[in-house]
Amino acid sequence: MLIDKDSKPEDTILYLSAQLLLKIKSCSRIKLAFIEDLYRDIDEKQPYFKYNLSLNFLYLIDKVKIEGGDLVYVPNKNEDS
Repeated sequence: MLIDKDSKPEDTILYLSAQLLLKIKSCSRIKLAFIEDLYRDIDEKQPYFKYNLSLNFLYLIDKVKIEGGDLVYVPNKNEDS
């Protein structure tokens, strides 16, 4: 993943992914219908497409999954539940 050196760190997809992962981990399960509320809780100034890209990144690295309309945190194999 390339990070633009001219961007503020808090505006990057990698940073937003980390913030999003912390929120999802604290809730462990979130209804997809309320995902935009989660985005606003993190930083309402960021455009939703950046959060969607962050969510795609987390899905690709197997940190989140979708089960029955819910977004679910996927713990590491050695992480306590």
